[in-house]
Parts: sequence; structure tokens; C-alpha cells
Amino acid sequence: MASMRESDTGLWLHNKLGATDELWAPPSIASLLTAAVIDNIRLCFHRLSSAVKLKLLLGTLHLPRRTVDEMKGALMDIIQLATLDSDPWVLMVADILKSFPDMGSLNLDLEEQNPNVQDILGELREKVGECEASAMLPLECQYLNKNALTTLAGPLTPPVKHFQLKRKPKSATLRAELLQKSTETAQQLKRSAGVPFHAKGRGLLRKMDTTSKTVPAVRPVLFLLALRVVCLFLTRKPLR
Repeated sequence: MASMRESDTGLWLHNKLGATDELWAPPSIASLLTAAVIDNIRLCFHRLSSAVKLKLLLGTLHLPRRTVDEMKGALMDIIQLATLDSDPWVLMVADILKSFPDMGSLNLDLEEQNPNVQDILGELREKVGECEASAMLPLECQYLNKNALTTLAGPLTPPVKHFQLKRKPKSATLRAELLQKSTETAQQLKRSAGVPFHAKGRGLLRKMDTTSKTVPAVRPVLFLLALRVVCLFLTRKPLR
């Protein structure tokens, strides 16, 4: 019966966590790691694949602290089994987590104590050296300005120029200037057309244009009045 539970748990874990395209343990793994599952994992841990072992070990970090305290003994047994594993990554993660169930903290003093970690860090440094520096920065660096980013990560290497943009031809520049001028002219005409026109009152008389040799046709009344005054002046009787 115990062997049946071990095989069932191992098969179930491989179906849930056996995918190799995602090597990080999702937060949803906390709902899978119940007390009964942890007890069965202790029995079948040595038969699991390295990817499943790593996800299980990293998945313990998503467990609530109360759950960790309740399953402290079983978690310590699983981590102890991982410290005897043949996979170097499983060994390193187990060494990091060995103080987590008891103290709630991670063991980060690894490079000087564990030669296996030195080899893994050497491989990581080679991989990081092959990648672009900006791609390995923390995600919060995307929200920093240039000065803050330089202070945090140091001077970054400028990106490699793969091509150079050609200058626009003169015809395109001239066309852009003409379009801008036409737009400005249209705006000026629109503003001038929008100014209201205040007409003068009809009862006001304009000053007569004395420079013109002809009498304007629009002022016949004044002309007739002036002619009548001249006639009266000529036909008046002389005084005795």
C-alpha cells in the first residue's frame, strides 16, 4: 500500500511539475503541498527527476509560515535527502534551504563552504559573460533614469550599431517646409476671418473727399443744396 502511494505521488508530481520549459516553481504549488503529499514525497523523493526535485525545494518558499511550522519535520527530512543527491543544482538549493524550515531564513554563505557551489557559480559567470549586460539587470532597473541606473549598475556598454539611418532627401525637407508654411497661412486666414466687423452708424456722415475732381454720386443731396445756396446768392437784390 505504501509503495502504491509512493508511485502514485511520484507520477502525480511528474505530471504537475515535470515540464522543463519552466524551471521556476509557481506560487500555485503551495496549494499542492499538503501534509499528506509531503509525507509521501519523503518516501519517493529519490525517484523523482532533478527538475521536479528543484521545483519542490523552491516551492517550499511559497508556503505560509504557519504551514512550514506544522510540517517542519517532514520538510527537514526532504531537504536532508536533497543534500545527498547526485545533481549539483539540487545539492546547492538544498544547502540554501537547510535553515529555512527551522529559522525562516536562507543560508547564503555558500561559496567558501561548498566546493560544488563554486563550480556552479563559475559556470554561471561564463553564461552571464556571454549575455548582454542590460539583460541581466533586475526588473526594477527598467524604471530608473540614466543617473540612478549608472549609480546602481555602473556604466553600461553602449548598444552595437547594426545600421545607420540615411538623411532625408532635400525634396522631402522642402515639402515639409511648404506644408508647414501652408498650414500657418491657413491658420492666419482663419483667425482674420473670425474677427467681427463693426459697421458705422447710418446717421454719421463721412468727410467729403476734397482731392477728387468729380462729385461722388453717393452725395447728390449735398450737391443740390450747395447749388441752391449759390443761386440765392446771385439773385438777391442789392441794398439801396
